[in-house]
Amino acid sequence: MYLKKLILVNWGNLPNSEFEFGPLNLFSGGNGSGKTTAADAIQTLMTAAHENLFQFNPGQDETTQRGRGGKKVRTLASYILGCDDGSYARLNPTDGYIVGIFHPTDNEDNAPFAAMLSVRAYVEKSGQHKLAKQDSLQFYIVTNQFENKELSLNHLILDMGNNKSILTIENCYTSLIQQFGNNNVEKYDTKRAYLRRLYGALRGKKDAVSESEALNSAKAFSRFMAYKPVQSIDRFVSEEILEKKDLGEAIRSISGQLKTIHGMERDAARLTASIDILQQSSGYAQNYIDNWSELQFQHYLIAQYEFNTRQKSYLNNKEQQQHCQDQIKQHQQSIDITRDRREQMHEQRVALEAQRLGISALQEKDELAKRIKEQEKQLSRLAQGLLIEDKQLQQSASACEKIMNALRSQSLQQAMPELVSSNALKLTRQFEKFIKQDALDIQALLGKDLMNDIQMLEKQLDAVRELQSEQHQWINFWQFGKNDTQSMMKKVSAKLSRLEMDYERIARERQTKQKEIDKLDQSQVSYPDYVVRAIDAIRNSLPHAEPRVLCDHVEVTDERWQAAIEGYMGGARFSIIVHPEYEADAIRIIRQLPGRASKARIIQGDKAQRDYERLSLDDNSILGVLEFSHATAKHYVAASYGAVLCVEDTEQLKMTRRGVTQNCLASGNYSMWRCDIDESDLVFGIEARKRATLAKQNELSRLTEQWQMANDRMQSLKQLLHLIEPLKHLNVAHVLAQMLSCHRELQKLENLIQQIDLGDHHELEDKLNEFKQKEDELRQNEDQLIKQIGQYEEKLSSLKKAINKIADEQDKTQDTVERCEQSLQKISEDWPDIDFSARLELADQQIKGLDIALAYQQRESFEQQLHTAERKLDESIKAHNQNALPGDSVAYDVFNGEYNQALFRTVCQLQRQMDSIYNRLKNNILVEKHGQLQKLKDSFNNAFVSNLCHSIHQAINDGKRQIKLLNHELKFHKFGDDRETFRFDFEWLPEYKEYSKFFEEIIRNPELGDGQTLFEAKLTKSSQQVRDRLMNMLLDDDEDKALRDLDRIADYRNYHRYEIYKEVEGKPAIPLSEYGTGSGGQLETPAYIIRAAAITSAFRFSEGKSHLRMVLVDEAFSKMDETRSREVIQYLTDSLGLQLVFIMPTSKCGPYMDLITNEFVYAKCPSSVPRGELNTRVLVDRKVCNQDKIQALWQNHRNTIYQQAELDFMQSIVNA
Repeated sequence: MYLKKLILVNWGNLPNSEFEFGPLNLFSGGNGSGKTTAADAIQTLMTAAHENLFQFNPGQDETTQRGRGGKKVRTLASYILGCDDGSYARLNPTDGYIVGIFHPTDNEDNAPFAAMLSVRAYVEKSGQHKLAKQDSLQFYIVTNQFENKELSLNHLILDMGNNKSILTIENCYTSLIQQFGNNNVEKYDTKRAYLRRLYGALRGKKDAVSESEALNSAKAFSRFMAYKPVQSIDRFVSEEILEKKDLGEAIRSISGQLKTIHGMERDAARLTASIDILQQSSGYAQNYIDNWSELQFQHYLIAQYEFNTRQKSYLNNKEQQQHCQDQIKQHQQSIDITRDRREQMHEQRVALEAQRLGISALQEKDELAKRIKEQEKQLSRLAQGLLIEDKQLQQSASACEKIMNALRSQSLQQAMPELVSSNALKLTRQFEKFIKQDALDIQALLGKDLMNDIQMLEKQLDAVRELQSEQHQWINFWQFGKNDTQSMMKKVSAKLSRLEMDYERIARERQTKQKEIDKLDQSQVSYPDYVVRAIDAIRNSLPHAEPRVLCDHVEVTDERWQAAIEGYMGGARFSIIVHPEYEADAIRIIRQLPGRASKARIIQGDKAQRDYERLSLDDNSILGVLEFSHATAKHYVAASYGAVLCVEDTEQLKMTRRGVTQNCLASGNYSMWRCDIDESDLVFGIEARKRATLAKQNELSRLTEQWQMANDRMQSLKQLLHLIEPLKHLNVAHVLAQMLSCHRELQKLENLIQQIDLGDHHELEDKLNEFKQKEDELRQNEDQLIKQIGQYEEKLSSLKKAINKIADEQDKTQDTVERCEQSLQKISEDWPDIDFSARLELADQQIKGLDIALAYQQRESFEQQLHTAERKLDESIKAHNQNALPGDSVAYDVFNGEYNQALFRTVCQLQRQMDSIYNRLKNNILVEKHGQLQKLKDSFNNAFVSNLCHSIHQAINDGKRQIKLLNHELKFHKFGDDRETFRFDFEWLPEYKEYSKFFEEIIRNPELGDGQTLFEAKLTKSSQQVRDRLMNMLLDDDEDKALRDLDRIADYRNYHRYEIYKEVEGKPAIPLSEYGTGSGGQLETPAYIIRAAAITSAFRFSEGKSHLRMVLVDEAFSKMDETRSREVIQYLTDSLGLQLVFIMPTSKCGPYMDLITNEFVYAKCPSSVPRGELNTRVLVDRKVCNQDKIQALWQNHRNTIYQQAELDFMQSIVNA
C-alpha cells in the first residue's frame, strides 16, 4: 500500500490543499519554508502522535518531544494553530485535519482506504506567555476509497456560498457516514486502537493487528525519517531490526498467578495450621468432656458406694437390734415359763403341805381351781384370737370400702373393663352390706355379762357364721378361681404386668424423644440406631477417618421444598462421610457389623467429586435450594440427586424423568409416588431442626399423656392388688365356738367345787423338801434371765443410737447420691452422646467389686487431667484466635477458676463450635482452596509453558529466521565501486544460553502436558536452578525490579550479541562495530541499508501480500556522495519496492532530479494580509516530473561537461 494523496486542513502554515504522490517524491525548498511541516503531517498520520513513537522535525537536533534545556518543541496543537517562532496564525480554537489516502500497489489486491486524524486545539494564555493546548483528538478509517468516490478536501471545507467553512469535529463523524455509509466509516477515540486498525488495513486485514505489531511498525516508520549515527550495532539490530515481543502482560499475569498460588498456599497452610490447632483444641475439649464425665461418674460411684456401705451397716445394726429384741422376747418367754414352773412347784409344795396337814378335800379343791384357771387362761387366749379376728374383719371392711371406691373409679374401669362386667361390684356391695350390720360386737362378747350368758353366745355365733361365710365367698372371688378358672387377683396381676410393660415402653419412648429434643436443642440430629453403631465402629477402628453424617451438612434454603426433598432422599440422608482414603476400610467394618447396623452407607467421595466436575445441572435442579457445609456432601448430593428437578404440579411431574413437587409427590424410574415425611423426621438445616423440635415436642406431649394415663391405670390396678393380696379368711366362728366350750367347762368346774367335802390329810415331808429345792432353782434361773434381759436392753439402747446416727448420715449421703445423679443427668443433657441410663447401670455393676482406695485415686487423677485439659484448651484456643480470620475465631469466656457444670456446658458449646468451624475449614473451604489451587497451578503451568517458555523459544527461533531472511535478501545487492555486500550475524550470550536451554527442556518435557506441573517436573539440576531463580523473580516483593529482570529475560533479542559484516570480494569481512567512527558517509550507506532491512522487517514484508510500502526521509543523504545516494535510492525503490518521500534543500536536489516522479517545492513569503500574529505565508509548487526527458537532459548535460573537460585537458597540454 502506498500513499496516493495527502489532504491537509489547518496544518502549520501550509495551505489547505491536496497533495498527490508518486513512487519517488521530493520535498524541496529553503530553510524554514515548511518542508518538514508537511513531513510531520505524514508522520503524525502514521504514528498518531503517540508518545515515544514520533519526533517532529527529526532531521534537526530535536531528537525527542520532551524539550531538553528549556527548548520549545513542536507539538500537534502548535501545528494546528500554525505556530511559527512563538507566534500563532490561528488564535481561536481551531479544528484541523490530516487525511492520507492509501492505494494498493500492482501486486496487492485489497481496497483503497483513507486514514484521517481530526484535532481541536486552542491557545492558553498566562500573562505574556502563550501555549498551544490540545482539546480533542479523533481518528477515522474510511474504507473503499475508490477514485470515483474518495475523501477529498471538499468534504472537510464546506462551500457556504460567499465563504467557506471548515467542518467541525462534532459533525465530522455524521458527515462521513452520510457521504460514505455507516459500514465504511470507523471511528477510534484512542491512539493505540487507531494504530492497530491502520496497520491492519495496510496489511489488507478486515480487523486490527496486535498492539505490539502496530507500535513497532509506527516506531520503525518514525525512525527511518532521519539518519542518526549508529552508536551500537548490537543495540541497533536488537532494537530496530528485530521486533520486540511484548511479553510484559504475560509476565505480569504469570507473576500474579504465581503470587496468587503462593498466597493461596499460604492461606491453605494457615488454614491447615488452623485446622490442626482446632483439631488439637477439639481433642482437649473432648478430653475435658470425658474427664468431667468420668469425674462426676467417680463422684457418683463413691457416693453410692458410701451409701451402700452405710446401708449395709444400718441393716447390720438393725439385724442386731432385731436379734436383741428377739433375745429379750425369748428370755421374757423363758422367764414366764420359769415363773409358771416355779408357781407350779409352789402349788405342788402347797398341796404337799396341805397333804401333810391331812386335808384331802383341799387338794381336790385346788385341782378344780387349777382346772378353772387353765380354762380362764384358755378363754384369755381365745379372747386375744377374737381380737385378732376382729382386726382382720375391720381390715376386710376397710378393704371392701376401698375396693368398692376403686371399682367405681374411671381409671380402673379403663384399665380393666372386665371388672365392671364381672360379679366384683355385686359381691363387694353385698359383703359391704353384711359388714355394716355389725354381726360381731367384740366389746359385748368380751364383757362378763355376755360371757356368762351362753344362749346369747350361741345366737352371736350363728350371726358370725353367716358373716364369715359371706367374707369367705367374697375373698374366694378375688383370690381363688372357680371351676379351674383363673382368679381375679391373677387377672389383675397379669393386667398390671402388661400395663407396667406398656408404662416402661412409653417411658423409654419419652426418654428417647427427650434425648432427641435435647440433641436438636444442641443442633444435633438423632441418627438411626444402625448409623450410630456404624459411626461408633468406624471411630473405634479408624480414629482418623472422621466419620460424619450427610444430613449435618445440608440445608434447604426454601422450606416449601424441605419435606419433599428429604422424603425423596429418604435413608440416604444418613449416609456416612469419611476421608476418601478410609472409604474401603469403613465399608468393610460396616459389613462385619451384626444385624441392621450393616445397612449403613459410606459415600464414595472421590468418585462423587469426579462425576460432579463433569456435571451440568438444570436451572430447576433441587441443588438450587440446597446449601452445603461439606464439599463431599455437595459432590454426593449433586452427583446423585442433581438431576431431580423442582416442578410446579403433577402435569409437569408426569413428563419429568426425576422430579418433586412441593406437596411431596415424586417421579423416577418411569413412575410417580408419594415422598412425604413427618416434620419430626426433618434433619436438613437449622430451620428443619426447629420444625422437627416442635414436632417432637408435640410427640413428647402426646407420649407424656399416654405415660401419665398408663401410670394412673397402673397405680389403680396396683392399689387394687395391694388391697386384695392381704385379704385372709375369717376364723371368728371357730374362735367363738371354742370360747362357748370354755364357758361350759367353767360352769361345770365351778359346780364341782361347790360339791367338794374337805377332810384332814397327812403331810408328805420328803416331797415337800424336794419341791422347795426345785422352786429355789427356778427362782435363780428367773433372776439370771432378768439380768440377761438387762444386758440386751443396754445393747439395744447402744444399737438404737448407732442406727439413728447412721440414719442421719444416710440422709446426707442420699442427698449426695442424688446430687451426683443429677450431675450425671445434666451431663447427658448438655452432651447427649453420654447415655445417662447406661452410666447408672455401669455404676451399679462396678459398685459390687469397687476398690474404694483405687476409686479415690482415680477421682484425683481425673481432677488433675481435667485441670490440664482446661489449661491446654485455653492455650490452644488463644493460639487459634491469633492466626484465624475474624469469622473463624472461637468465642471463649475467660476461666473464672471454678470447675462446675456451667464450665462443662461452655466447653460442650465450644466443642460444637470448633467442630463446625473445623468442618467448614477442612471439608469445605480447604477443599475449595485446594481445588482453586490445583486449577491455578494448571493455569500457571499452561501460562508459563505456553505463554512464556513457548513464546520466548519461538521468538528466539523467529529472530534467527528473520536474520537469515535478511541475509538471503541482502546477498543479492552490491553497493559502491567495491561491490560491497552486507550480512547479519550473532553469537550466544552465556547467561541467556542457560535460560534458552531451560525453555527448550520445558517445551520438550512430555510430562508437563500430561497432568504434571512445573513444580513437579523432573528437570536437570541446572534447569532446576533456573526454574527456582525465575520463581524467586516472579515472587519478588520488589515488583518493579523483578519485572525489569523478567522483561530482560523474556526479551529474546538479549539472548545474542549481534553484528553486521561488510564483505568485499577478496577481503576478509569487516564488522561494522569496528568500522569507521559512525560519522560521515562511510557509515551512512550501511546505516540506510540496515535501516531499510529494519523497516521491511517491521512492515512484515515476509508475511502476506499487502504491506505499507512508503517511507519518509528527512535531510536525506546529507553525508553521502551522489553515487552512493543514488544506489541507496535505487535499492529502496527498485529493490525493495518502496514509495520514497525525501526532503532536501533546493541547493542539494539537482543530482536527483532524473530519479524523482513528484516534486513539492515549499517557499515562505511575506503576506499582504496578516494571518493571526503572522505576516508570512507558505506557498507550495507541485510538479509531476517526466523522467525520460529529464534523464535525456541530464545525459546531454553530462556529455557536454565531459567534452568540455576533454577540451580543457587538451588545452592545458598545448599550453604546457
